This record gives sequence, structure tokens and C-alpha cells, in this order.
Amino acid sequence: MIVEMIPVFVILFLTMALNLPIYIALLSSGIYMQLFINNMSLQSVVSAMFESVTKTSLMAIPFFILAGSIMAKGTLGERLIDFCSVFLRSVRAGMAMACLIANAIFGAISGSPPAATATFSKILYEPLEKTYGERRTLGLIVGAAGLSSIIPPSVGMIIYGVVAEVSIAKLFMAGLLPGLVMVIIFAIYLLFSCPKDTMESKASRHEKKEAFKSSILVLILPIIILGGIYGGVFTPMEAGALSAAYSAIVSYFILKDMNFLTLLKTLKEGTITSVKIYILIASSGVFAQALTVTQFPQHLASLFEGVSAIGFLAILNIILLIFGCFFDSSSAILIMVPMLAPTSMALGIDPIHLGIVYVVNLTVGMITPPFGLNLFVCQGVLGKEMGTIVRAVVPYVILYIIGIIIITYIPIISTILPNTFM
Repeated sequence: MIVEMIPVFVILFLTMALNLPIYIALLSSGIYMQLFINNMSLQSVVSAMFESVTKTSLMAIPFFILAGSIMAKGTLGERLIDFCSVFLRSVRAGMAMACLIANAIFGAISGSPPAATATFSKILYEPLEKTYGERRTLGLIVGAAGLSSIIPPSVGMIIYGVVAEVSIAKLFMAGLLPGLVMVIIFAIYLLFSCPKDTMESKASRHEKKEAFKSSILVLILPIIILGGIYGGVFTPMEAGALSAAYSAIVSYFILKDMNFLTLLKTLKEGTITSVKIYILIASSGVFAQALTVTQFPQHLASLFEGVSAIGFLAILNIILLIFGCFFDSSSAILIMVPMLAPTSMALGIDPIHLGIVYVVNLTVGMITPPFGLNLFVCQGVLGKEMGTIVRAVVPYVILYIIGIIIITYIPIISTILPNTFM
């Protein structure tokens, strides 16, 4: 079996080496498996693509992406920052803390790190740079944006839930405490690394009241989304639709910070991003089905005989950290989960906990070269040299790895909430 699979991986990595889109790599290697290893017809390829994209849970993805795009284009992100800045400016590293907390709240609305990077690069770079310098500012903006992958709702969690066939609502609940762990780790780092003289005078009651009134429309959105999902009021897909509709209505009709043409442009950009993800999912469906028929995952699992769950998780972390440097998180999940699922199941690893391990690991790939998406978004918005941005995010890569170790080997952090409340 291993010998038969050599051409598959040659096709997979050769197409990627030629800089072809990842969906071409997945589709071509999947077709090869179906035709020449599994002796199946092309009809199976078409049916696998269709079945992959017709799962209801996937409909949440375009809605959350659209909500994030609207927040990035309008003033909702700016209002969120103003609120956090007013309430945190009297603490040490107050502006940096405001950026961190605003990213956490933004993540609870959109689940899109690129949108968070674009939003806070535009709003916060200049005030942060004046206080903390270029390197600290770039590192914070790019590093904190990764929280949108971990704090639910997360696009990565949705894709993992569909591929691994586990509850997306449980994954969303499981991501709360790991997200909080990362926020605490970042906050401790900021308290010790930022200059001591960055505290400002405490905001007056009137300033706090005005900041709250200005931002109330964005602050209630994560409460509605997560509260509705956890309370069983609506599904993740319905929550995504509500998030997108709410953001559009507030920005266009109430705050009037977007005109009709801007709204259409935002809708177009969100649609293009969603279509790219759907094409990727369809292609990976062929790849995953072909792998299942070949029983390659079961053969791969036999290679891990005698390896403990702790050892497997250590190996998995290393693989995902490396994989994340060359693949976006969606691609990595779609490739790795079908191959390694039998192994993790045989070792008794909780699939919900495993999903969080995948998501947190692959978040690091979004801030590391050569294909870290957050790096390119930041460079596009601010026009900084890539080398400068990469050097700036090194401390946050280390912080994420610390978080990965904690989250991986203390599984109760991920499992206690879904096991208790769902």
C-alpha cells in the first residue's frame, strides 16, 4: 500500500512545487487514487465534490466571512477599539491591552484573522507605533489577529467539524477557554515587555458612558451569536446569517458608515473568499474519499503502534506547525484530518480536544513565513517590508507554542465546557 501511494504524494507535492493552487494538487492526486488505485470511475469524483459542499454546516462560513469584511470596511471595528481604549487606558500597556481585547471580541464575531489584521492595521498602527515603536506594534497587530481562529466562531472549527463529523456547536464551546488562555498569555507578555511609562489618566465616567453608547451595537453581537448557539436558540449557520445581516443593517442603515457601492464591494470580496474555500473543500472531498477507499489512513495508523497518546500529540504538533508554514489552515485541516483520524481515534483522543489542537497549531502558520496570510495582509495595508514584520512576530510565535503545549497536554481546558453544558 505504501508503494502504491508514492505516486499520489509525488503528484500532490509536485503540483504545489509548481505553485499551482492547492485545490489542483488535491483534485489531481484524488483523481489518480480513484482511477488507478481504487479502480473507480470519474463519476465518483463528481459525486464526492458535490457531497462535500452540500453539508448545511458549511453555509456558516460565507456568513461569518461577510460579517468580518463589513466590520473591516465600516466603523464597527473602530468603535470597538475606542471602547477598549477608554476602559483600559489607565492600566499598564493600556493601548496594547485594548488592541488585544478588541481582537478577542472581534474574533467572537467574525472568526477571520485576515479581516482582524486588516481592521486593526488601519485603525491602530499609528497610535500604537507612537507609544511602543514599530516592532512591538507590528508583532501585536499580526499576532493578536490570530485569536480570531481560536475564539469561536472560527472558520477553522467549522471545517474541522465537517471533516471529522463532530458537533460544531461543541467545538465553538470548546474554543472559549483555550482562547482565554491565549489572551492571558499575551496579556502577561505585554505587561512585562511594554514600557512602564505607558499608563494614562483614568477615563471619566462621562467618557466611559459615551464610549459604551458608541460601541453598544458591536458589543452585543458576540453575546447574541455565542449565547444563541450555546443556548440552542439557533445553529451555527443561522448565527452566521444573523451576524452578517446584523452587521450590514447596522453599518448601512443605522450608523450609515457604508454606502451602497461599498456594501456591494464588500459582498463581492466576501463571496470570492467563500468560493475559494468551497472549491478547496470540494477538491479535498475527492482526496478524502479516495484515501478512505484505499484504507491508507488505517495503514498509517499501524505505523504509530506502540506510540502513546502523549507521544502522538507531540508528533502531531510538530507536523502541524511545519504544515502550517506552507498551507493555509483550511487546506491543512482538509488534508491532515482524514489521514490521521483513525490513529487519534485508536489512541482514545477526544475529537473535540483534537480539533482545538489542530486549530491552535495552524493559527501559528498564519503569522509565519513563507505563506502566513496575516503577514501579507499587514504588508498590504501598511506597506512595511516583509522581513520587518516577520521579525516582529517572533515573540508571538513563541507565545503561541507555549499555549499549544498547555492546551495539548491539559485537555480539560478544551473539554470541560462542552462536556458540562452540551
